[in-house]
Amino acid sequence: MKTLSIIIGKLTLLIGKIMNRGSSLPGMISLALDKNILSKLTYPNIKVIVTGSSGKGSTAKLIADVLKDNGYTICFNDLGSNLKRGITSACISSSNILGNIKKDVLILEVDERYVKEIYKDIKPNYLIVTNITKDQPPRQHHVDIILEEIKKGLPSDTKIITTIDEPYLRHFDLDIKNPNIHYSIAKNKYSYQEQIFENLNTYYCLKCQTRLKYDYYNFETLGKYTCPKCDFKWDKPQVIGTNLDLEKGTITINKKTVSIGGDMLFNAYNTLASYTFLKELDLDEEKIITSINKYNHNKNIEFIKRKKLYKALNCKAENATTYNQCVYKVFLDNNLKDVIIGWKEISRRYDHYDISWLYDIAFELLNNDTLNKIYAVGIDKENIKKRLLLARIPNKKIITANSLSEIKEEIINSKASRIYGILNFDYMEPFENTFKEGENNDNHS
Repeated sequence: MKTLSIIIGKLTLLIGKIMNRGSSLPGMISLALDKNILSKLTYPNIKVIVTGSSGKGSTAKLIADVLKDNGYTICFNDLGSNLKRGITSACISSSNILGNIKKDVLILEVDERYVKEIYKDIKPNYLIVTNITKDQPPRQHHVDIILEEIKKGLPSDTKIITTIDEPYLRHFDLDIKNPNIHYSIAKNKYSYQEQIFENLNTYYCLKCQTRLKYDYYNFETLGKYTCPKCDFKWDKPQVIGTNLDLEKGTITINKKTVSIGGDMLFNAYNTLASYTFLKELDLDEEKIITSINKYNHNKNIEFIKRKKLYKALNCKAENATTYNQCVYKVFLDNNLKDVIIGWKEISRRYDHYDISWLYDIAFELLNNDTLNKIYAVGIDKENIKKRLLLARIPNKKIITANSLSEIKEEIINSKASRIYGILNFDYMEPFENTFKEGENNDNHS
């Protein structure tokens, strides 16, 4: 059954490529023929799983790009889903008929709720956890549930890579005996002394539940912390990024300038996660950095038109932490600005409709003299407006619209010098089409 499962899977992959279709179907068919097919494959000696609430895809892709650039052969589920069927498709695609994956490294981006299903078959050497935050509340429920799902069934010799800056991730140090490797972003010009966010994941010591004290915050609960009552504290990690410059999109590692692939804080943390793993492979530091700088480019939409800067921030809906980073980014800009918030749908994958996460977002930061107008666009325009009013943003500054096209002329003629879109992925392309090309895109937006 193993060989038949592989052959049918490979044939389905071939048909999919010819038809330019997605690659999770072959894995689904192979699993239907042999539900244990993953346990019967032979894997490379180096196996890394990347998971977390956000950033796992970009982190895994950067690792894959750097390794390929340095002559490594890889098996990577970059075309399929991050669930078991997509992973199965990737593994079968890289294996021979006998089930041997003759590659140097296996890289898997895996959904945090399903990662436990992969451990027993693949037994990773490394597990990278980018973060654990409030995300998709109807599906994920609570961060503690996600934490337990990730820990469940993890082999005891798997090395765990996380940032030391997030106290909640220290559960991996305290709860299990796996070796831990850490990275950090040092205090920088964007750090702050007093907490400006509410509704955070972790306020308290994991050992004695005393409220933590911070020397500084990088963002929300990320920073340098200590418990005033016990020995729980930030410890020096293996990798430290310094001189963070979001305007230039760079950070310094061991006195070398490294591109972070964007101008958001999470871009820097994802880059450090990738770098930390790559260093574990004893890959030459110069080669790692050269390849990161080659492939890690800013993917945000940004352009200037009629002397206005237009910038679309790709923001994962249902994830308040990611959204707050975008809000904070806009907050730091002291120019007069218009802000557009919206989406066409909340989730394409899951059958639920929930906007509770809107109330974990610090829209209050936008309520200042630098805000010209804020536009609530799309299916939830009225719900967005209610949240903005709760943030005490004046009603006269809030505009609702069904589409980006409806606000096109007003935005173009606005007195604001900055136009920010804090947008779900489904509004990124319409934002560019509407404002950059000057086309009317009612059918897209």
